Amino acid sequence: MTSRLPPATLAEATGRASRRRFIGAAGGAALLAMAGVARGAEAPAKLKPMAGSLDLSQIDVVDTHMHPLKRALISQSYARQAAEFGGLAVPPGDYPGRDALAAYTQAGGERQVWTAPRRIGYFDYIARTYGVPPTMAGFDSVTSKHIGSDADFRRYIQSVLDRERVSTVVLQAAEPTPAAPDTLIPAGRYVWTTLATDMIKPAWAIERGLTSIADVAAAIEQAMEQAVANGCRGFKSMLSYQRSQALSQVDIRAADAAFQLLRAPAANAGGPRDDRSPPPLLGGTTSDAARPRDATAAAALTAYEDFLLKRIYMKAGALERPMIIHLAVALHPSLRVDYNDPRPLYAVFVDPDIQKARTEFVLIHAGYPAHHIVGAFVSQFANVFVDVSFFSKYPGALLDVYRTLLSLGPSEKIMHGSDANTVPEEIGYCAWNSRAVLAKVLSEYRDSFGWLQSDIAAMAENILHKNARRIFNIV
Repeated sequence: MTSRLPPATLAEATGRASRRRFIGAAGGAALLAMAGVARGAEAPAKLKPMAGSLDLSQIDVVDTHMHPLKRALISQSYARQAAEFGGLAVPPGDYPGRDALAAYTQAGGERQVWTAPRRIGYFDYIARTYGVPPTMAGFDSVTSKHIGSDADFRRYIQSVLDRERVSTVVLQAAEPTPAAPDTLIPAGRYVWTTLATDMIKPAWAIERGLTSIADVAAAIEQAMEQAVANGCRGFKSMLSYQRSQALSQVDIRAADAAFQLLRAPAANAGGPRDDRSPPPLLGGTTSDAARPRDATAAAALTAYEDFLLKRIYMKAGALERPMIIHLAVALHPSLRVDYNDPRPLYAVFVDPDIQKARTEFVLIHAGYPAHHIVGAFVSQFANVFVDVSFFSKYPGALLDVYRTLLSLGPSEKIMHGSDANTVPEEIGYCAWNSRAVLAKVLSEYRDSFGWLQSDIAAMAENILHKNARRIFNIV
């Protein structure tokens, strides 16, 4: 597969480049107007992300959610994504026409990645920042200079963070580890969280020789305690890649009976499984295709998971660490709307045991496209927060998300995030988008609703960094 843009897209992008003069970012913080530049016209004047007299470019940003970065060209990262998306659309097995179908879905995966709105805006951001064409080759010409060594890459990351005033990022470990992940992000510029839901897989307990549900629960709590002792700032649930957020009430006897069934050799740690188990793009879990098809084994697995998941929620509260819940549907073909439906979480939020534990929940990715429900939850529950990660890559969607969340919930409950997972520039692009879109929304509050400058200034500070500093204990 080629790493270049499809011909039509490449021609269009090249045409744009020949008609524009690109300006490098002055300190990287300025918002430059690129729309409507005529052939031969001077480069557009510099603008700043403003809300009234509030200059959002000078406000520090904390990025509440990102993944390990890759020392690679953007073309390599996008090629990997395109190949995976294409592969997920090919039914398993050997059958006539499979190769032709694979080629067809591969082409579709490429279009999905290369023509998405986030790609267009992202490449334009790189173009105006570095003065290169808004093409794959132009982007690669930037990243290629900084991936030769670990030291080069570390300096590159720091330069992006400094340019967009991103003071701290919250890095999700790629594996369910109780120790800080290896990263080239400069020391002092990140904190980390870890995955929790891998510990509720029967295989996790069986591999450790655990034989009772009480032992499993104790081992999970010990792992969480160790993670916090090592600096972990939160525990993430990837449950929405596998099943619904609904949580049934399971007593210890029923949970132990379920575990004994699941750990029996005949059950193969969960019963008969589909032979196709495509992993999600960002690691850590498998899709629902790997769950048991046998009804008895499936019921046992759900009971086992629900018992342990509730204890993870409660333990997170006891450790004063938030539970981070993936909740959104977009881009990745493995994500299902029903599994990402936020409505079952209402029962979790009002569960007396979880309430007594004072657990805080961060619903990342805003619950999109059900962000209106998430906005309602944020307004109802003092312990429920939300971030806009991933959708900060899509300014059109981000505008809708920020408007919805701020229309009902306190600004003290909303946070910026990127969900960056490729090259460092993604962190900067998302911070730039968040400032620009938030400025537009806050301008509406000032110009149309009569809010004071001090009110919108406080809202911007809360969303861009203050809330995250409190939730993730960032100094």
